Amino acid sequence: MNRLKKNVKILIYLFHAVLLTIVFLPLVFALVSSFRPLEDLYKYVRPLTLETFIPKNFTLDAYKDIFVKYRFGTSVMNSIFVAGVTVMAGVVINALAGFAFAKFRFPCKRLLFGIVLLTFMVPFELLSINLYSMMIDFGWVDTFLALIVPSVPNGMVIFLFRQYYLGFPDYLLETSKIDGLNWWGIFWRVVMPNSKAVCISSGLVLFLNQWESFLWPVLVTRSENMQTIQIALNSFRTQYTKEWNNIFAASIIAFLIPILIILPLQKFYVEGITSTGSKE
Repeated sequence: MNRLKKNVKILIYLFHAVLLTIVFLPLVFALVSSFRPLEDLYKYVRPLTLETFIPKNFTLDAYKDIFVKYRFGTSVMNSIFVAGVTVMAGVVINALAGFAFAKFRFPCKRLLFGIVLLTFMVPFELLSINLYSMMIDFGWVDTFLALIVPSVPNGMVIFLFRQYYLGFPDYLLETSKIDGLNWWGIFWRVVMPNSKAVCISSGLVLFLNQWESFLWPVLVTRSENMQTIQIALNSFRTQYTKEWNNIFAASIIAFLIPILIILPLQKFYVEGITSTGSKE
C-alpha cells in the first residue's frame, strides 16, 4: 500500500514537471532568442539540440536596439509611473469606499454596492468609447491624467476592501472615538495600519491592471513620449517584417518587472485575498 502511494506521488510529480516544462519552454526560448542576432533566430529550432537553448552567437544587440533605437526605456518608465501613481491613489480611494460600504449606513447602500459589483463584470470595451469622449471634453488626451484617473476607482478592489472591513473589529473603532479621533483620524491611524495585507493585494491588482493595459493607452495617447510598455511592444517592426529578437528582449523585460514585484509580496497577496472571504 505504501509502495503504491509512493508510485502515485512520483507520477504526480512527473506530471507536474511535464506541465511546468510545457508552460516555461516558450519563455526559455524567448529569453535565449533575445540574445541571438536576428538571422540566427530560427536557425536552430529544428531539430532540437543544445544550441536551440544556448545561443551560439551571443549578443546584446537586441537590448541595445530597444533602449537606443526605440527608446524603450521611456515606455518602461511611463508604465512604472502610471502604475505606481494608480496604486497609491487607488489603494486610498478604494479603501475609503470599501470602509464606507462596510461600516456606514446611508441611503441606497445596497443599490450602490450592486452598481460597484457591476463595474468589474462589464467588459471595459463597452465603457471605453464613453470614457474616451470624457477625456476629450476634459482636454486630457495624450496626458498622464487620461492614463491614470479612469483606472483609480476599481470595483474589484472596492469589493476586496469592503469584505475585509466587514470583519474589522468594531470595538477598535469605538475605542478610537472615545479617545477623541474623528472618522478621518480613525481611518488613517487605526484602520489603514491594520490593513497591510489587503492593501498589498489590492495594490498588486491595480498594478497588474495598469501594466497589462493596452486598449486604453492606445486610445488616449498620441505622442511617442507617452507610450506605455504594451504599446512599445507593438512598435518593433518594419514595413515588411517584425524584429523578433527585439520583441523577445522587450517581452522579457515586460515580464520580469511585475514578477520581481509580485514574488516578494506573494505571501501578503494570498493573505489579503483569503482574508476577504464571504462575510455578511
